[in-house]
Order: sequence, then C-alpha cells, then structure tokens
Amino acid sequence: MAELRRAFTRAYLTIDGRSLALCRIVLATVLIVDLLRRVRWIRDFYSNAGLLPNHTMLWRPPLPRLFSVFFMASNADEAALGFVIAFACFFCLLIGWRTRLFHLLSFVMTTSLHNRILVAENWGAVTLGTLMVWTAFLPLGRRFSVDEVLASLRAGRDEGPADLAAGRLPEPDRRPAVSLAVLAILLQLAVIYAFNFVHKSGVTWQTGTAIHYTLFQERIVTWLGVWTREHMPFAVTRSLTYGTLAIEGSAPFLILTPFFWRQTRVLAIVLLTALHTGIALMVNLGVFSAAMIAYYPLLLDASHWDWLTRRWRARGPRLLAFYDASCGICFQIARVLARLDVGRRVTWISSQDAGMRPADVDTALLERTVLVIEPKTHERWTRADAAARIFSALPLGSLWAWGLRVPGLRALAGRAYDAFARRRTEVSAWLGFAACGIPDPDAASPSARALVSDGAPKTPMEQAVSRLLPRLRETGVLIAMIVLGADLSVSNAAVPRGLRWESRPKWMEAAVMYPHVFEGWGMFAPEAPRSDYMVVVDAVTADGRHVDPYNEVGSRVYALPVDDIPVRLGHDSMFCDYTLRIPNAGSYHQAFQDWVLRYPERTGNPRDAIVSFEASQIEHASPPPGQIHATDVRRHTFLTWPAHR
Repeated sequence: MAELRRAFTRAYLTIDGRSLALCRIVLATVLIVDLLRRVRWIRDFYSNAGLLPNHTMLWRPPLPRLFSVFFMASNADEAALGFVIAFACFFCLLIGWRTRLFHLLSFVMTTSLHNRILVAENWGAVTLGTLMVWTAFLPLGRRFSVDEVLASLRAGRDEGPADLAAGRLPEPDRRPAVSLAVLAILLQLAVIYAFNFVHKSGVTWQTGTAIHYTLFQERIVTWLGVWTREHMPFAVTRSLTYGTLAIEGSAPFLILTPFFWRQTRVLAIVLLTALHTGIALMVNLGVFSAAMIAYYPLLLDASHWDWLTRRWRARGPRLLAFYDASCGICFQIARVLARLDVGRRVTWISSQDAGMRPADVDTALLERTVLVIEPKTHERWTRADAAARIFSALPLGSLWAWGLRVPGLRALAGRAYDAFARRRTEVSAWLGFAACGIPDPDAASPSARALVSDGAPKTPMEQAVSRLLPRLRETGVLIAMIVLGADLSVSNAAVPRGLRWESRPKWMEAAVMYPHVFEGWGMFAPEAPRSDYMVVVDAVTADGRHVDPYNEVGSRVYALPVDDIPVRLGHDSMFCDYTLRIPNAGSYHQAFQDWVLRYPERTGNPRDAIVSFEASQIEHASPPPGQIHATDVRRHTFLTWPAHR
C-alpha cells in the first residue's frame, strides 16, 4: 500500500520545478501576445468611442456578475495606461520576479482584458483563466527566474571570484512541487478533451465533413486554410476530421493512465501540439490554441528534463571569460551570468590571475575590456562581441545576442560598452559595490552584500505561518476543485442528470462568473458550422458615397455592394465573435449605431459624415464536399438609421 501511495504521488501529485518554470514562460508569452494583438483595437473595443462603451457593458452586462478594471477607462488614453500596467505584470511574470504577486496581478489584468469586451470573446479566455487558477497554487518562480537568481545570490553572500567556478556556486532548488493542484491540472486537461470529444456527436463529425465546413468559415479561415480547401482532396480533410476526434478521444487516457505515464504524456504533448498548431494555421481562434499549448509543459517529468539537460550540456562551445574582478559592478554581472549559465559553458577568470592569463594577452587590454577565448579554436573576442559570445552560451542566449551582431547595432553596442567600461568605477560606487578589489574570501563581500540583503531569522509567528501555509494552499485547491467541478456538472450536456449539482450555492456561481472560468467544453460541437455569416454596413456619406465603416476597420474586404460573403474576411477573433452576436444583441445596437456615426471622427474627413445607414447580416450555406460555391444566400437587416427608413 505504501508503494502504491508513493507511485500515485509521483504520477499525479508531483511536478518538477523546471516544468512549472517553462509553463510560466509560455503562459506569460501568450498573455503578452494576446495583449499586443489588442493594442490596435483599444479605441474600438476598450473606449467609449468604440463598439462596447463601458456604460453599455455595465448597464447591460452579458453575465449577471462581471469584473474588469478596464470599466474605469472611458477613453483610449486611459485604456492604454491599463495596457501598460498589464504588460508590466505579464513581463514580470515572464522573467519570474516576485512571481506569486505578479501571477495574481496578471490573472486580474488578463481577466479584465477579456471581461471588458466579453461580447467579442471566445473560449480562449476561459482556457487561460483555468490555467492561471490552478498554477496560482504552485511555485512557478522556483526555477528559471529572477527569483531563483536572487535566492542564489542570497545563498552566496560571501562570494569572491574563485566561488564562480563550476561546482562552487549554490545549487538550484531541485525540490519538486507536491500538491493536489498537479492532479487538478491533469484532470482539467483530461476534462477539456474528453468533453470536446464526447460533444462532437453531430453528422459533420460522423461523416468526416467537419473540417471541410470549418474551412469555409470566411470569418476565421486563414490563407493556408483557403489553400487547403481549394487544393486538398476531400479524403485529406476527412482524415483530418477523424484525426481530430482520435487525438481528442485518446488525450484523457494518455494524460491520466497510470501505466508508462512518462511516455504517454510525451506522446500527448506531441499529438496535441500538432493538433492545435494545425488549428491555429488554418483558422483564427484567437489565443485558444496557444492557451492550450501553455498547459503542456506541466506534463513533463523530471526524467524528461534530465534527458534534455544531458543532451544540451553536451553541445555548444566552452569559453574562458577574463574580467576585471576588482570592479564591483563587473563582479556582480559575472555572479548573475554564472548562475544563468546552467550548462556551465563559461569559466569566469579574474584578469588579475596571472597564472591563468595567456602569455600573449596584454594586461592593458584586460583593463579596458572583457576577453573571451574559445580554447578549442583559440578564437578571441572583446568588448560587445565578447558579451555576445557569453550570451550565446546561455540558455536561449541567441535571443539575447543577435542584436549585438547586427551591423550598425554592433557598432553602437561597442561604443556603449566602451562608455560603460570607462565609468565602471563610478557606476560601482554609485550602486554601493566595491570598486577597488574584492575583500578577503574569509570576510563577507561588500559587493555581494550590496546586491542582496541578509535574511533575518524567522520569528516563532513566521515559523508557524510557514507551517500553516501549505495546508491553506491545499485547502484552497480542494475548494477550487469543488467549485469548478460543480460548474462542470451543469455546463456539459454529456453529464448525466443525476450527477448534476443543480442547486449549488450562489457563491459558487459567483466564483466562476467573476473570473470567467466556466467548465463547459464543446468547441465546434455537436456540429461544425455549415453556415457562414457576415455583417455589412451600407452607409451613405454627406457627399453621397456608400461606405462600410464596420468592415473598413474589422475586415480585409470592405467594398460595396456585397451580394455574398467574400473569400477570407480576415477578421481578428474579436471581430469574428462580435459579428456573430451583434445582429441578435439588441441591447448593444445603440452602441453599434453610435460607433458607425462616429465614422468621420475616425477618418478625420468631415465629408464622411453619415446621413443614413443600413446594417445587415448576410448568411449563406457553406458548399458541401466536392463543391466550392456557397448556396442559399440570405440577407437580414437588423438596424437602420434614421429608424423611419
């Protein structure tokens, strides 16, 4: 029994700190990309001059309980300030500085971004929300983070130059995280794919036509999707349809099986990444696919990381870096870079160490610049070129180093390096670092002490809180599992009626609504859409021209008149969902009308003043397999101005 308990803990409750770190990096990257793609729509979706003014959303919310800090922003400048704050939170999460704090703030900001324009959002927002809920209970900043580097610097407060050698630096925190939250994440992934699979019960999935019809959704199809539907035979798209079902149906087993689970989870990562990459390449669903991929690092085990580390360390150059260890700021930079060098590819050597310095190296050179030597080839680099070589030896260092090698930027970097080198003594003194030599190794280093403060012993109360926090954390995970499990039971048609928690308390409903973490999963279910839709605004300007203000902003095709939906509208995902909902959302028609009438404000041309317009929804039946032309084109006018027209 004890062995079974240990096996269960290893497979379902334990996760490596490196997996958590990679998840944090991917998640924060997704959040930043999602934020940046919204920048161009700040005016049209996040200000009162847009399609969804804050007063409209507050007085006519799509959900009874809705939270967003962006409800405080009325104009585009105020919303832009919120975007800057959100970026700062996401970036701090990315680098892992004050990770727990900025994880919470990032959750608040990303929820606010999505809830502010919930009428124009899809299930990608929910996927991000659930991932951020579960990872809030786990130490995402334990590895590959600024927090890790600072902890290592605190552990090595008394370091001197000799302590930067491999094997003498403080060891990274290799403790795995053991928590019920790990099981919650595995169950969350399994639930997402299980219900997406079960709910795909319609004819389009049974006959293998679902992918074909999806590729004829002009709102979301990409150029690659258009090429695929025009050049790939139906047998290929039918195979893709059945392949989607096979991957989604097998994912819960691959994720949860207790047998060979290390191997099956790697297989799940490969198959699911291929699935979502294919989806993202052929249809635009916003951040949904990227948000799902952000889960997958959490399926990696310590054995996977150990294998990757061995292979990575066996590759790449070994470098000798000679630096001025008597310079406080130089020594501190070397301390940080030595900790980032997880492969121990760079050996740091004090330029004052005459025994290690090559005989043909001029001492005066080492007083002006760092010198990097590759022992195998005897190549040498100085100034910014040396910095580029050091960066390249670090994990993902090429992303840091490329700018130092670009012609023009390389010359600027060289001048910047020289300017810094001339003033390194003043910089060291200004920052409180030793500037004229490292103290005796037996004494505490002023340089090291200046960078991180000493940790005072914990008081009895702090010790008691430290013991209590893990229990509170696990209790929080259990409550979250109950709350989201209750929502799962009522939000999925496949759950038997006898298992549904229909009478759950109101606070549970609120706990799901406010952060928008619903558990109903059924993308393109039970049927893939066999009809496509488009919104067209035929507006007449003061000088008699016909323009389409809506598609001029949200589409790549806006020529009038429109008899049928053009090929590949090129909507952003927010316009895709807004287009589907606005015709039947009478509560938001006034805001839509006001936005259309602001057309001259957006163009800056007084002659673009609108004297009348007609907003219509165009619908057509997508062509069946073997055909390329839509049928049954219908037009429905849902708004006119003036109203008496």
